[in-house]
Amino acid sequence: MNEPKIQDVARLAGVSPSSISNFLNNRMGQMRPDTQAKIQQAIEQLGYRPNTAARQLKTGVASMVGLLVPSLANQFFGALACAVEAAAAKYQCHVMTFSTFRDPDRERAVMADLLAYGVKGIITGSALSDTEHLAAVTSRCPVVAFDIKRDDQSHSPITTISMDNAGATAQAVQHLAALGHRSIALVTPPPYTLNRQERIRGFQQAVAAAGITGELIIADATDAPSDPHGDTRLFELGRSAASRIVTSSAQPTAAIAINDMMAIGIGVGLKQLGRRIPADLSLIGIDDIFFCAAHDPPLTTLRQPIQAMADAAVQRILAPAVASTIASGQEAIAAQDGELFAPELVVRSSTATPPR
Repeated sequence: MNEPKIQDVARLAGVSPSSISNFLNNRMGQMRPDTQAKIQQAIEQLGYRPNTAARQLKTGVASMVGLLVPSLANQFFGALACAVEAAAAKYQCHVMTFSTFRDPDRERAVMADLLAYGVKGIITGSALSDTEHLAAVTSRCPVVAFDIKRDDQSHSPITTISMDNAGATAQAVQHLAALGHRSIALVTPPPYTLNRQERIRGFQQAVAAAGITGELIIADATDAPSDPHGDTRLFELGRSAASRIVTSSAQPTAAIAINDMMAIGIGVGLKQLGRRIPADLSLIGIDDIFFCAAHDPPLTTLRQPIQAMADAAVQRILAPAVASTIASGQEAIAAQDGELFAPELVVRSSTATPPR
């Protein structure tokens, strides 16, 4: 049996197809209540379902938001996708998610497809320093960038949503220093992105303020030209970096990983080298992905308020007037830096006082 069409509904209701279209698109200002009732009864009787793709092609607007993430291989971005979907569902909107591997050309191509589809807005998590390709899209739909802290006009007119990345590594250093650590390493993939640069800056400022030794260890990602940022290999990069921590002349008693996926890799690498966590070396990550609690021992980390950040991003696209009202009531930092969220230190068993 063929699916009922709009003409079938019109015939059963005794009205024109244009009246059905007006009803489906909520244009009923001049439509009599009895006509509305007839149309509704005909739709229910036939089991008619509107062709949303056809309606989108006609109106040019889809009930969709585009989400561009570096790689779903990092569980944080899978959690971000779920959080954005939950936020969009409040507005009866769906989310289309793409891994772009922080490649501007791929992002341009994906955004062109999303614009052709008529999405209501685009959210990106690539955190690239060059956002010109994102700014070019803002004349056609709102663009929200995760993990970019706006401290100047270089990213205008893009809306920015970010955790305080510098504050996260600073909190990590302060926690470890309070435990008595005097030599701390920060382990990161190549710091090409703005969020990694901010985390390095926060680390360097915090160790200087505490008067302790801070060593930056950059994991080598040159063996995979297709993934120069290391997003698909964070675990392996962390595991390979463990030997550099152990053999470092600075003799760190604690390590901070740029994110949890890398921290988990470091933890495995240390165990393979016969080192115990935290008896021989304390370990801390950033993000609080769900694997942290399953790590052995459970991983201390800086939690990102991921649902609140996703809510803010979606609201900026689908309810900008409401988001603007909320932002105006926040502290000055919100107006200066876009939406900036504070991380939360979650202390578990992977950090302790340093070995004697």
